Amino acid sequence: MYAGNGRHRQDVVAMLISSFGKEDIVPFGPRSEEKIYRENSHTGLSKNDCLTVLKENLEAYADELSPLSEIHPAWIVKELENESPKIIGIILRWLPSRHVRYILENLPKRIKLNLPKLVDSFAVPTEMLNVIRTRFERKFSTQESMGIADVGDFEDIFMLDPNNLEKLFKDLGIHELAMAFQNVDAGGVRVLLNRMSVTSARALQQRMKDVADTDAAILKDARFTILEVAIDQEDVEKLLLEVGLAAFSKTMNKEDMFSRIQMKLDPTVSYIFKRYIDQYAGVNKLWKERQELVMKRLRLLARAGEIVV
Repeated sequence: MYAGNGRHRQDVVAMLISSFGKEDIVPFGPRSEEKIYRENSHTGLSKNDCLTVLKENLEAYADELSPLSEIHPAWIVKELENESPKIIGIILRWLPSRHVRYILENLPKRIKLNLPKLVDSFAVPTEMLNVIRTRFERKFSTQESMGIADVGDFEDIFMLDPNNLEKLFKDLGIHELAMAFQNVDAGGVRVLLNRMSVTSARALQQRMKDVADTDAAILKDARFTILEVAIDQEDVEKLLLEVGLAAFSKTMNKEDMFSRIQMKLDPTVSYIFKRYIDQYAGVNKLWKERQELVMKRLRLLARAGEIVV
């Protein structure tokens, strides 16, 4: 999602509604924002002015308007493989452009060779298009975070968009490593630092100073987290993400949030996440303290402008 632009986009749509009518415009916005569009409107703009606004803003926000914009496209590919080429061609009409590129690159060749021409896909009647669209979007009905997130407490974290979720998980990975390496031989820490990028290494060193006064029970728990992760894997960024997923799993006293997050992640990442969820959700005695830690990190990231909530 385009950071910081959600309210502006809603204003743009509201202005268009004021000139073209709710019934014509509202159906093209995210379903979760329908109430916003129906209850709010702007006045004083002519249709010509609205068309100018549309030209200036629609291209930038077109992808954000799709209800499937936050679903990782790999999940969409899996579902499309069960559809006929003709239906796939129709579905591609309304998907975000970045998703379409990914899908066309990853669909099986036998399907791509049979996709209809673009002009044929656009010849489908609107009524049929709406039926196909509704049926397909229902396959992803567990995703409730369409629209700009307003994260007020831990239970709202699933509303973060995919990019922000990954940033949070990697930050938690650095934090978990920093806690795990407290009072550990400096030589062991140095080995990991030498494998990291300069930015990540500096972040870990600073974080180790920041967590020095953390409760001993959480520090001990962090060491157990590291024991479960293959810390010698070559890709350090993937290591940070996996450690963060494991740490986040320890915050959950039930699995509900996983179903709301999983399709925002690459399936390979989601499977790793599920493994840690099965292991830690509902059994970690420090889950409340860990939730507070996550919210503290989220607020700090937001304050630094690294995450928009």
